[in-house]
Amino acid sequence: MTPSSTVRDRILASAAKQPSRTRAQGRLRASVAYGLAILASILYFESWGGISHSAGRPKSLTFAIAGGATLMALGASTLGFWRGRSMTGRSQTLLALGPLILPWATLAWLFLFHGRYVEPFARIGWRCAGLGFGCGAALLVAIVWVRKRTLARHAALHGAALGATAAAWSAILIDLWCPLTNVPHALVGHVAPIIGITLLGALLGRLVLGIRPR
Repeated sequence: MTPSSTVRDRILASAAKQPSRTRAQGRLRASVAYGLAILASILYFESWGGISHSAGRPKSLTFAIAGGATLMALGASTLGFWRGRSMTGRSQTLLALGPLILPWATLAWLFLFHGRYVEPFARIGWRCAGLGFGCGAALLVAIVWVRKRTLARHAALHGAALGATAAAWSAILIDLWCPLTNVPHALVGHVAPIIGITLLGALLGRLVLGIRPR
């Protein structure tokens, strides 16, 4: 028996022992979970001052930075969620791309805007990190809850890819909130939460996403 057939058998055996959920039920479950996570993130973002906190930077630059972050989030989502043609999921190489590339792509993107305006103040970045981790963790928990016990292999790596996805979407809110782009600040306030949520995703993936042997 080949490794791929063994994995396929584990998936089918697990599915047979669990009550089936209709597609409508699955969509409703996911919509509620993601909706609550998004709402919580937006409320958290607004409680910290929302986009008005970045008033010291030209709005055109703020929206340009957030636009680039949105494209990165869409790319991370493709790598994290799309299964491809295989029922056992994507390869380890593709899964690793998001977690490996996203932090440094974020840093490089922010650095492109450094020096194009006078930064209104200097900060280490702890508040940005707190905002990013709070919003990203909320979305990650929702993603993991929706997809729990669905993976037969590479659960930790899948979790890391999903963590990078959640972090990428939360990075948009950080960019809308924070008017700073210098490298020391970006490393602490923008890159560190991406790495932290990715590692949390790997841990939750290992604990929650994998199909338990029976």
